[in-house]
This record gives sequence, C-alpha cells and structure tokens, in this order.
Amino acid sequence: MNRYIFLIHRYLGIVFGVIVTAWCFSGLVMMYVQYPDLNSEDQLSSLELLDLKECCRLPNDFSNIQLDRFRIEMLADHPVIRLIDGPYQYVIDLLNGEYLAEFDENTAQRLATVSAKQLRLTGQPELLGTVDQDQWTIYPSFNFHRPLYHFVMNDDVGTEFYISSLTGELVQLTTTNIRFWNWIGSVPHWLYPTILRQHTTIWLQVIIWLTLASSFLTIVGIYIGLRQYKTRRNGRNSPYHGWAFWHHISGLFFGAFTLSWLISGLLSVNPWGVLEGRNYSAETQRISGGTLNFESVREFLSSLPISNLPGSTVRLEGYLNNNKLSLIIFDSNGIRTRLHPDSLVFDPLSDNHFLKLAPKIRPDVQILRSGWITSGDAYYYDHHNTRHFPVYRINYLDGEKIYLDSITGELIFAVDKERRWFRWLFQGLHRIDFLTLIRTRPVWDILVLSLMTGVTVGVVSGTFLGLRRVFRAIKKLTI
Repeated sequence: MNRYIFLIHRYLGIVFGVIVTAWCFSGLVMMYVQYPDLNSEDQLSSLELLDLKECCRLPNDFSNIQLDRFRIEMLADHPVIRLIDGPYQYVIDLLNGEYLAEFDENTAQRLATVSAKQLRLTGQPELLGTVDQDQWTIYPSFNFHRPLYHFVMNDDVGTEFYISSLTGELVQLTTTNIRFWNWIGSVPHWLYPTILRQHTTIWLQVIIWLTLASSFLTIVGIYIGLRQYKTRRNGRNSPYHGWAFWHHISGLFFGAFTLSWLISGLLSVNPWGVLEGRNYSAETQRISGGTLNFESVREFLSSLPISNLPGSTVRLEGYLNNNKLSLIIFDSNGIRTRLHPDSLVFDPLSDNHFLKLAPKIRPDVQILRSGWITSGDAYYYDHHNTRHFPVYRINYLDGEKIYLDSITGELIFAVDKERRWFRWLFQGLHRIDFLTLIRTRPVWDILVLSLMTGVTVGVVSGTFLGLRRVFRAIKKLTI
C-alpha cells in the first residue's frame, strides 16, 4: 500500500509541481505589486475643476428613474451629471440637456487628452483602437463600460489607459513596470490569462480542481514525510540525500503552511458560495431612508448656489441619508467634504446623527456597543487595501458588525458569520495578517518571506526531482 502512496506522490508531483512552483514565485511578487486597479483617488486626479457657470439643463424624459446617487463633474469641458443606479449610469450633458448614451472616437480622444493633462502625463495620447476586454480589463466590473478605447502615451514609463465608450470615464491605467510584474505575479498566481479568465465558469473549475489536486498531493507528501522521519542506525533522521533531503526536511517543516496556502487560496474565489455572506441591502436602504428620484435632482439643480461652490471641487456627489439629500464634494487629491445642499456650506455629520441612526439600521437586533474607531480592528484595517478612518462601528449581539463612513454616513463595510470565516480562513491564512503587530511592516515582510522561502524550497525541490526523473526516462528512450 505504501508503495502506491509513494508512486501517487511522485507522479502527481510531476504533473502539478510546476503549477504550485509558479504559485509560490508569483506569490512572492504579489507581496509588493498588486493587480492594476484604478482607484477613486486616481480617477479624481484625472478630472478638471468643476465649472457650473452655464449649468444646468436637464431632459424631460427621465422622470420615472430612481437612483442610488448622482455625480456632477466635467467631461471634455462640459459639466455632466451621472445618474447612478447600481452599476448603470445615465450621463447627461448639463449645457444642453442631451443624454449621452455612448461616446465616439473623436470624443474619446478629447477625453483622453484632458485626462492625460490632468494626470501630468507626458506626450499626446494615441488611440490604439477599441477592445472589449484584454489582460488588464478582464474584471467583470468593466462590463458596464465595454467596449473600451485603448490609449498609449509613448512616454518613458509606457503609460496605457482605457476610456469607457458608455460613460466616458477613465477606468484603467497601467505602466510598463506594472504590466511586467503582473505578468510574473498576479497573472500566473490567479491563472488570469485572458484566454482562460474570460470564460468565468471554466476558469473557476480549473482553479478548484487544480487546487484540490495540489492539496491532495501535499497531504500525501506530509504523510510520507512523517513516515520517513525516524532515527536510524547511522544517526540520521532522513533516508534521503541532496535534493531529496531538502524536499523531505522542508516538507516536514513547511508542508502544513503549503497546505494552508493552497486551501485558503481556493477560498478566495469562494467556491460553491460557502463564504459569500449577505448583501446588506436592507440595512443600506434603512440608512438612506428613502429613494432618490430624478425630480429631486432637478429641484436641487434649479436652486444650486453655484457661487458658493469651493473652487477646488472636481466632483459633486448627492445621495440620500436619513431620507434627506446629502452632498459631498471632492477635490483632485480625493479629499471629501460634506456640504449642506441648500447653501453649500460645511455641514459635517454630528455624533448625535450616528447615535440616532444606529438603532434604525438593524431594528430587530440589540446593539452590544457602538462608537468611533480611529485605527484598524480585526476586520476593518489597512493591509493591501486603503481604508478611511475614523469610522463609526456598531457591534451587534449576534456578532455582526457594521462600519459607517464618518463623512458620508453610509455603510462602507459589514461583517456577518460568513464574512468572519472568510476573513480568517482566507485573509488570515493566505495573507498572514492575524494581528496588528503582524501586519506592521517590516514584521510582516520578514515573517511571510521566511515562510514563503521554506514553502518554495519544498515545492521547487520536489518539482526538480520529478522533472529530473522524466528527463532521464526520455533520455533512455531516445538512446
């Protein structure tokens, strides 16, 4: 029986060792270079200063539309309003009231020129054409912007960016350096080549079965390693030498970490929906207290005191909070300020607002405690993600937690039972960020690099042994 276990480990190692090796090396890269993602601060930097002197005209055929929020910003020298309903947008030119359903190449070129100027990119943007999706726009979140206009700057850093043909927004930006490191980082680590990732169902099944097979390989290896580790007459605890010795010893010490990274990596794609959690739509609706409609937006714009708008504003955003219109302005650095919608004067939310709102969010569940936090806790923290602080945290008796943004008062994060499991089984095990001290750099770097080095030695040595056996067999056959 043991002979067959050894053979299973050997030949599974030949098949899957290369894949796990690629996961190890690409994981090292991903510690420092993440998949390109144009965040809201970068997008705000690409916008012109808001000019509403000739504002505002609106169409008459949007009266029945209900919205989540609206945004007013400049688009190729014209102020526009974006009526946002979930992932969908209706873009309206506020100078003439025209609904902009799509943007042609000439308009996209003007938008690209403006974005490049605001971002202080050198050179002139050159349109390479339109793409439905490519390696850097494979995320499903781009679906509501396709097709995309692909531009290149031909500058020293190899800047490329994409403009949505449906919303006119800058939606992605990469450089040569980012693309290079992602080709050896996130792309092999997530099995993200476009040819595979564009078929979501197939990609997910490939991830699941490769991980399950690799986990089985690791479990068998741990069993063999433990069985073979014993004191012998020559005083040695391992019967192996050379590469086999290093494979045995590193597997004994780091095999469990290898297995935990494989399993937690699988959980990152949430197979079979086991750690999905709920969407908190009911709580979000209770915080807003109502539904924003187009007529409310029209009424707001008709009485907007334009002269009071701060000169550094690049975006004005409106939404409902506690059934009242709330207004947030943004500057090009991403700094947010809450203004009163009638007068456009500074209007921050008070502590009393959050105290009164908290019981309404989940009226059927008792609040255990609530209050402000100014730094990360076990669930809401900075590590590979940028978080805003302070936030108002509400802890419920059933263990759930809700986090409210201090500027907007909106729900920005929530934790239920499934999300708690996801946090510890994926983020905790895969990223090794259990405690604040561990997340502190360079403590985290030293710890993770040490563990990754041990795991990589075990995987590489095993893969080398397997491939060497294959090459020797091929050599014999060709003699």
